[in-house]
Amino acid sequence: MKQQRHTLAALRVSRWVYGGAFLIPFAILCLIFWRLQITPFGPRNLLFSDMGTQYIPILENLRATVLHGQFHLFSFSLGSGSGIIPLLTYYVISPFNLLVFLFSATKLPVAMTWIIILKISTIGLTMAVFIRHAFLKSGWSMLLFTTAFSLCGFVSMYFYDMMWLDALIWLPLVALGLHRIVSLHHYGLYTVSLTVTIISNYYMGYMTCLFSVMYFIYLIIEHQPTATPFKDVWHMHWPAIRQFTIGSLVAGGMSMIVLIPTAMGMLLTGKSNFFINNYLPTPMFGPEVLAQFAPGTSTYVSHLYHAPSLFMGTLMFLLLIVYFVSPQIHAVEKKRTMWLLIVMGLGLFITVLNTAWHMFQQPAGFPYRNVYFFTFLALTTAYRAWQTHPSQSMNDPQKVLALVWAAGLLVIGFLSAQVIPTVWDHLLPSYNHDLYVMSQPAFHLLWPALGLLLLNTMLLFITEWRPIRLGLMGVLISFELGGTFLMATQGMEWGSQPKFEKYYQKDAANLNRVTAAKSKPNLHRIDFSHSQIGRAYSGVYNHYNDAIMFNYPGVSYYSSTLNEQARVFQHDLGYFSPNARRISSQGYSSLSDTLMGVKYRLNAKHQDPVDRLDTYAGFGFAVPQKFGKLQLDDQAALINQQRILAALDAPKNTLAPVKVLSVTTHRAHEDDLKRVAGSTEMPDQRFVQTFKVRVTATGLLHGYSPANAIIYSSLAVNGRSVRPMIKADGYRYLAKLGWFTKGDVLKISYVTQAPLAGYTNQFASMNERKYVKLADSLKQQRFKLRANSGVSWLSGDVTGTTDRNLLYVAIPKTPGWSATVNGKPVAIQAAMHAQSLIPVRHNYPGMIGVPLKPGKNHVVLHYTTPGLKLGMTISLASFAIFLLLWVTVEWQRPLKKREEDLANQHRF
Repeated sequence: MKQQRHTLAALRVSRWVYGGAFLIPFAILCLIFWRLQITPFGPRNLLFSDMGTQYIPILENLRATVLHGQFHLFSFSLGSGSGIIPLLTYYVISPFNLLVFLFSATKLPVAMTWIIILKISTIGLTMAVFIRHAFLKSGWSMLLFTTAFSLCGFVSMYFYDMMWLDALIWLPLVALGLHRIVSLHHYGLYTVSLTVTIISNYYMGYMTCLFSVMYFIYLIIEHQPTATPFKDVWHMHWPAIRQFTIGSLVAGGMSMIVLIPTAMGMLLTGKSNFFINNYLPTPMFGPEVLAQFAPGTSTYVSHLYHAPSLFMGTLMFLLLIVYFVSPQIHAVEKKRTMWLLIVMGLGLFITVLNTAWHMFQQPAGFPYRNVYFFTFLALTTAYRAWQTHPSQSMNDPQKVLALVWAAGLLVIGFLSAQVIPTVWDHLLPSYNHDLYVMSQPAFHLLWPALGLLLLNTMLLFITEWRPIRLGLMGVLISFELGGTFLMATQGMEWGSQPKFEKYYQKDAANLNRVTAAKSKPNLHRIDFSHSQIGRAYSGVYNHYNDAIMFNYPGVSYYSSTLNEQARVFQHDLGYFSPNARRISSQGYSSLSDTLMGVKYRLNAKHQDPVDRLDTYAGFGFAVPQKFGKLQLDDQAALINQQRILAALDAPKNTLAPVKVLSVTTHRAHEDDLKRVAGSTEMPDQRFVQTFKVRVTATGLLHGYSPANAIIYSSLAVNGRSVRPMIKADGYRYLAKLGWFTKGDVLKISYVTQAPLAGYTNQFASMNERKYVKLADSLKQQRFKLRANSGVSWLSGDVTGTTDRNLLYVAIPKTPGWSATVNGKPVAIQAAMHAQSLIPVRHNYPGMIGVPLKPGKNHVVLHYTTPGLKLGMTISLASFAIFLLLWVTVEWQRPLKKREEDLANQHRF
């Protein structure tokens, strides 16, 4: 009876602890967001970084398409068009995201705040479940560790990349599942939690698979009281090894519904490029990383590149040291734990291993995304040290030794942070090393860190006043974690919630004038790079994902899932693209408008914001066969456009080069440098170069520089600034210089770092009269979509002739599309080929080309997500296998064993 009362009391404590594990980080975050005045606690919102440019637009697109019945597995809002599965699996699939359906589009930032708060709070809850069942302990002290994990350094630095938080929620359950495999030979929890982790975010799921292998090996070795040969360990734990293998394979199989189509989609991105420097056994940091165990050492200012975010509370850092000092822990256990932490640490430290952890691609910003695994292992180690009751089990010299070790490591870290990164950058200068130097914590932060360490040491080693001591520890660690989270937000450029609501409605009203978001047969694209939604952002807003946010076919896109061949094609036409994740609508011309199917250009600043383009020739049109065989060259946008016009049989000088009258160069003076944007990253040695030209055709004048030496923020025509909307300094794109009349004499000037490269610059005007005539001729044989057309199924008619026997469709020729002409299957051809030289040389197919016969052609284009059917089949088969094994192994077998045990008891 007494034992039963103790059991019931422990269960009641567990329930309260579970509630506390959730509510403590919940309360801390509410206080932090209230202090920061983040909606719903104030007028600010999370419109910055990936949250403002990717998560909110993408989740709004999901909300709108599902609620309006327009959801498809292909979307024309993703640049020039792309399958949506990789986007969903990277950014969207999380049960917490269902919360967005309870909010309107203008209130979506409010939903984001609550999703983040709920996710971080749930991390504490699952950590409590892990500690309770893995260590068979229940008590209020668990809350110290659950709160430390839910608000660790990784969370503080990357909470706004909220899809990564799901991995932290499921990690404790995956680890608990591994414990159950080793101790009970039950793999159900491990298989289910790993499957959900992979489906929630395959990127973090991949890392969790690597962690699972490491942690499982550690667990089976840990069960040996003395050093044992691995062969013997293998034989003793063969049932657990078998269960782990089966559980892992079944989890992978059940995840194939997202893994296969996602893998096939991601292979089309620029992330498949190979860089040898990422695979070298070089170090990525030095002893300065030890400073990261101190509070407040990282802020948002350094989010692009910084040391691993190791912070988990000073008490936890001290307990980690205590583990290796305590006499209650055997040397063999310390050795095994040390090796586990070392192996995990090497995954952060060695470049090639770090690259492997990040799916064999180094992160572009937000480095060391796998650091939370080290934090989890460090916290479990700290909890083991806590269980030894160090205040009672350690003598005074050992306590002093733990304090000295902890303080010494912090001192080494802060001293190294002042020297090593600077020396490293001097010896091997690079962009990341420059950022790393600037990310180092100030030395004066060492003193509060040592003060907190001393205070925690006193509390840890006091034996009296246990409830009060535990309460003080809880208050102190909450203060540390909350303060570090608050300090990590320094430099964040918050958005304005009132402005977001106001300008979202205004931009949506402008788009409704052209029925942008409605499903209709006359498919066309819209360029709305002058929307007002950017006014809701405090930082730079480049309108990359406006088309996703407002759900209309656009041109620009920013995502880790951007199709590389589509990006390269647009870049070869002249569109601005700084890297493999971004393509902008800046850099358009009348020809690219026609090729991309742009019908409307909107500018919210104009009295009449809607401009219907007379260069629109439909979403597809018949072209000569030679058009499909064109090869576009990288770094040659104007030359490419001349080739395309020639292939379309355009009149001579439709794109007319200007007549250069003179070129002058002088060193930049102080007044000249005032035109340069302060954010430019170009070197300081600068010159001003001026072209004096005569325009040879009436129309829009464009400039293009094959070199990457122009500071476009200084670009001016006759003294009037024509700087682009985006930060283009040092890149290449087709600059729009203005509308001019034939015979106009202009002075085009800019600041440059390499004046000699300026002599390769090209300037040309699109002859408006000639080009409109060409566009009209293309309209005569346009692809007329029928009323039953959708997004992933296009049906229409086009007239073919002997000289125009290829249908050009403004959709990238990517896997998944099939075509029929007059009911007969035909092979889709590439309409043009595009080329990239940076970051690697590669040739890509352009847009969709469908062969035509003379006369009327009924063309049907159908999109099927590559790999989806195969993935679904494997997932269903794996799920059936899992159910069968679970029923027979984890339910029926234990049930039979219990029945046999009861029968044996009755016999006696």
